Amino acid sequence: MLLSVVIPCRNEAGSVSLFAEKLLPALDELGLRHEVIVVNDGSEDETADVLLTLAGERPGIKSVSHDRNRGLGAALRTGFAAAEGDWIVALDADMSFHPSQIRALLERQRETGADLVAGSPFLTPEGSAEVAWRRRLPSALINALYRVLCGRQLTAYTPIFRLYRAAALRKLRLRSEGFEINAEIAARFLAAGMSVAEVPARLGRRRQGASKLNAPRELWRHAVLMARILLKR
Repeated sequence: MLLSVVIPCRNEAGSVSLFAEKLLPALDELGLRHEVIVVNDGSEDETADVLLTLAGERPGIKSVSHDRNRGLGAALRTGFAAAEGDWIVALDADMSFHPSQIRALLERQRETGADLVAGSPFLTPEGSAEVAWRRRLPSALINALYRVLCGRQLTAYTPIFRLYRAAALRKLRLRSEGFEINAEIAARFLAAGMSVAEVPARLGRRRQGASKLNAPRELWRHAVLMARILLKR
């Protein structure tokens, strides 16, 4: 079994420099063959240089670059296309979902046989306790809307932190360019009759860099995606 970890990043030089401290030890502890695919989505800082250095020091780290910023959805789709693993984990560059939690995703998959296992900060009160309420409230409302539209098999439609069966993921026709990509993937899995499961996951606050989320733009994109889901497009 080969596990691919896909990490989109834009202007994340500070976060990438912490991979050796947080990400790589957690992956080594799994005892699985793994690769890390970092998608540099048009960064304007030193992200490309930091990635080049890291890849030179650690076999199994691949860097794929966009010549301009294309958005989280495009970066994830690029990473998925480059992944060679049987299973794919998607992770934020800032490690706000600590990679030590990947083990719980894998264990839940073995228990359930699911095609998608989501890490949900909504399953326990402490799941998003570190996150400011001005971010928690909109996220909770949007995820509640997706549960109405797509079903209550999942509580977490928008967080990135998930494990995917690669063969199942590659069957989907994904179109999203922004942060709504995660909700689109979950909706497509459910619409296709694929099995899903969840585990509690802790979402920490960002400690490096700045969030790339543009709230008005992403709310509009979620509204468009919801309309597409209703129209089954």
